[in-house]
Amino acid sequence: MITLASDNKLIEEAFRTANDDMRGNVKPYKAGLLKQKRGCLMAGHDYDTPWTRDTAFNVYNAMALTDRTVARDTLLSVLERRADKKIYIGGEYWDCIIWAFGAMQYIEITNDRDFIKTAYEAVTNSLAFFEETEFDPDKGLFRGPAVYGDGVAAYPDKYSNAHSSGIKFWQLQEENKDKIAPVGVGLPMFCLSTNCVYYRAYEVAAVLAKMQNKSAANYTKKAKALKENINKHFYNESRQSYDYMAYECDGQEALGDAFAILFDIADKDKKASMLKSHHVCPHGTPCVWPNFDRYAALGGYGRHAGTIWPHAQGYWGMAAFFAGDKAAFTNELTLMAQKAVQNGQFHEIYHPDDGRVYGGLQEFDDMHIGEWGSCSHQTWSATTYLAMVYYCILGMKPSFGSVTFTPYLPDGVNEISLKNLHIGAAVFNITVKRGKGRRKASFDTSKKARHTVTLYV
Repeated sequence: MITLASDNKLIEEAFRTANDDMRGNVKPYKAGLLKQKRGCLMAGHDYDTPWTRDTAFNVYNAMALTDRTVARDTLLSVLERRADKKIYIGGEYWDCIIWAFGAMQYIEITNDRDFIKTAYEAVTNSLAFFEETEFDPDKGLFRGPAVYGDGVAAYPDKYSNAHSSGIKFWQLQEENKDKIAPVGVGLPMFCLSTNCVYYRAYEVAAVLAKMQNKSAANYTKKAKALKENINKHFYNESRQSYDYMAYECDGQEALGDAFAILFDIADKDKKASMLKSHHVCPHGTPCVWPNFDRYAALGGYGRHAGTIWPHAQGYWGMAAFFAGDKAAFTNELTLMAQKAVQNGQFHEIYHPDDGRVYGGLQEFDDMHIGEWGSCSHQTWSATTYLAMVYYCILGMKPSFGSVTFTPYLPDGVNEISLKNLHIGAAVFNITVKRGKGRRKASFDTSKKARHTVTLYV
């Protein structure tokens, strides 16, 4: 078990709480490519399935470091073998391709060579399928809802008449038949986060191809074209940032903006302008901003618009960190830690103004708008906090067979130590202090070794 000790007790206690939430959500589960029940990481205490997108985040964020067997089995549980005998990624069609993001990090952290072939098959088959069904050749973009936006509260009024809380039911309504896309599921929207994830999936496909001595040129070419089209259709010069939905909503999408930075879709100048224009509420970065009028008129915030979702908040914090705004990172980290310690757990959603646990407003099946709940012990909320510690404070950058640490200590933290960090075949005990000394270290993780190292900032 990975442990953390620090002179900053807020950071330390929140880390412990996050680990407790994550480990407590491992349950016996059988689905997908799993032949028997194995321990898999559920999406939260209130869930009985992992969910594909949550699996990708949770494996990337922390589970690959915490328990590689659970990480692998959870990844396998959301794959499916279809009638053509090929392996595909399962789950909601618009966000399942994010599986590539978690699978690649699992491989880089664990050096699991046996997983490469399965990952390559799942990612490339799925990309080919969605190119046929959801790719718009005119815009050069993929259709579909936002990565986290399964509810109608994530979208403008045009999409609120789904006669359900779920956006996937919108295209089934007779009144919307003249608006649906001619192929695929039918939702005509183009969302920033979803297209950023497809870009990352092409990059992953290229890396996996090279690992098997296959040609990566086609995936590299498609990634380049998609990146160009994301910048063409989403970047808004007047806002100096990316629009949430191409030609339909010029709002701010925290997860999409974060991906644009973290995946280097945005260039240096765009990253700088995004940091300046980004809206932050008193209790953190909202998932989508501004709030939609139909919820504001009722005196609340949409479940997927204006509220604070810690996984989106944390990814924006990490994006700000790597784009050079350490203060923005520290703000999001601290706000997440305060809520977790105060509540004794990481919840799913919070109110942007007062920070209370709040599920937000959303349409019900009968089309009335009411307040929803906020799930308890939500896994991706907890693991995103852990990711902020691992990838930003510890400065961990794993690569297949190696790892580099370039640490950072936020204001109010003078020392932090992490023990029992398994990367590849190696185990690390790392202490970070303020002072003079070695500031960066790289290690071979392909061979068994135990490293105890002190780094300084």
